Amino acid sequence: MGNFSSDPSSNVHASVQSCFNLDTNFDNAGYLYTTNIITAVVNSFFALTAVLGNFFIILAYQRTLSLHCPANTLVCCLALSDFTVGLVAQPSFVAHKIGEVQHNLSMYCETRIVTETSGYIACGVSILTLTAISIERYLAVHLHLRYNEIVTNFRALVTVGILWSILGLAAGSRFFVRDGKNFNAITAPILFSSLIVTVWAYSRIYKQVKRHQRSIQDQEKSARVIGIAKYKKSTVTMVYILGLFVLSNASYLSVVVAHRIQGYTYSVKVAYIFASTIVFMSSSVNPLIYCCRIKEIRQAVVKVTKTLCRL
Repeated sequence: MGNFSSDPSSNVHASVQSCFNLDTNFDNAGYLYTTNIITAVVNSFFALTAVLGNFFIILAYQRTLSLHCPANTLVCCLALSDFTVGLVAQPSFVAHKIGEVQHNLSMYCETRIVTETSGYIACGVSILTLTAISIERYLAVHLHLRYNEIVTNFRALVTVGILWSILGLAAGSRFFVRDGKNFNAITAPILFSSLIVTVWAYSRIYKQVKRHQRSIQDQEKSARVIGIAKYKKSTVTMVYILGLFVLSNASYLSVVVAHRIQGYTYSVKVAYIFASTIVFMSSSVNPLIYCCRIKEIRQAVVKVTKTLCRL
């Protein structure tokens, strides 16, 4: 990862260049000792819950053929990004905090690179997947009978593969861009545009569902009523996931803005610790939302869990 000094008392400014130009601040490391220890313990626990929770979602999808539809494939992609957070991002974040406590610059820098890279990929995939889900939900209510012909599970899988490939390449290119501002100038508009498209799609879905509900007046269309109710519940579930994602990342984005304005100060560093932990914790909450809100996924997870317990 570069040339690192093993001497804890080495010059911090010299270590900045060897850490791919990532800002470092050890001036107040002693005051953050307790905070770093607590952060490491909390993230260790939630890393385990994120891995286990999302593993069961992915395994249930893989072993249940009835779940192999575009909507559930995209949900599984979200679970995969959360699984990556628990398996890679959070453990490396814990190691990063331990490296800071020990003033181990090599460990500090290498684990921070892993944390930020895996976190960027997982976060980016989540944003783009939420956009893909909003578009899929919009097409489901807009295309009607043509939906199954146009929106297929194979195309959903291809979309998932493309999203992971794009974010993987983007995360790798970060270390070839000397100025982080140039990197953010490219990626930020893409992610922001993705959120705009997501909000637009859900606003159109809301209007379309309201129109359908007003058009259904007699009991002969009860099957259609049930279909719309099921569609509405699955869509609301994705809105919950989107809301949780926006709320958990809002604090982190605020810290990023403060970092750009104030620099990597002591207060900004503390804010980063808590904001990052909040973002990571959402990866443990999402599987609970899937199971509570989506009956088919809940039943598949219960079935898989019983099978594993018998084994």
